[in-house]
Amino acid sequence: MTHPTSDDKHHTTIFIGDVHGQASTLLALLEQLGWKQRNQRLTGPSDSQLVFVGDLIDRGLENRRTVDIVRELVEQGSARCVLGNHEFNAVQFHTPDPESPGEHLRPNNKDNVRQHRAFLEDYANDTNTMREVLDWFRTLPVAIETSHWRCVHACWDEPNLEQLETRGDTWYLPANRWTAAARKGAPEYQAIEILAKGPEWELPDGVNFSDKEGKVRTTARLQWWRPNPGTFREALLFPSPPTGINLDDPYKHPHHPGYDPAAPPVFFGHYWKRGELKSERPNAACIDYSAGKGDRLVAYCYRGESQLQAKNFVAQPVIASKRA
Repeated sequence: MTHPTSDDKHHTTIFIGDVHGQASTLLALLEQLGWKQRNQRLTGPSDSQLVFVGDLIDRGLENRRTVDIVRELVEQGSARCVLGNHEFNAVQFHTPDPESPGEHLRPNNKDNVRQHRAFLEDYANDTNTMREVLDWFRTLPVAIETSHWRCVHACWDEPNLEQLETRGDTWYLPANRWTAAARKGAPEYQAIEILAKGPEWELPDGVNFSDKEGKVRTTARLQWWRPNPGTFREALLFPSPPTGINLDDPYKHPHHPGYDPAAPPVFFGHYWKRGELKSERPNAACIDYSAGKGDRLVAYCYRGESQLQAKNFVAQPVIASKRA
């Protein structure tokens, strides 16, 4: 593992959830947080830094504007951003498969085109800029760890972090290993599946549920942040009621990841929360509140506390987006 660096110069680190192409909402949230447009540049409190948890794109209609805002903030040193599964998927969607002429690392099939349509349409007449944006996505770290906090898109898992390349306080997928990340069974593939897409658990025979797109699923996402879940209700996430299972039955998984209660606070997105603004554990907070589905874009203002506090969440209801 890498040695975490200090971030003491930033008294407040503001973690921002999955934006999903909602640029107008992002600007409104930043204004709430004290960020203003001055001399054609977004500036905020001098002692603050923004950290985006990934999934900047897809779903909303302002993909290009969202990327431009976040990229500018990163390049001026005001923000950091980790790789979300949607950025990873976009790169793979557009990368030819060197072993299968005419194919891509992410198949360009109907379902993948549909998921990716908003991004594609925003860059439909400017493929050169889109290639530049995809190249920028390739530079985003998969995870960050400072002396006070951690950030990853979907799951903090040290064995899978060890499969990546470290640079200071960050973990990256090196340029020469993106193809391997598309190959089932490769360490890089497993690392991205866990870190950027989250661990899942195969349900018992006859158990299923419908996901947010209405597709019937037989695997469920794990509440990996819980160190010792005792029941299915405590261990698994279901966006709709499952059939064929009693959620209060005992859950037994010898390799449940868990997150150490003594570890630094970890911030992540990915899980499409709704309802009350609160952390999952005293040291683990999901800040994805379904902006991509028209709910809220949420931030957490972290000031070094070891026990995360509900009062530090800030929410901005989604403003209906429209393509420029």
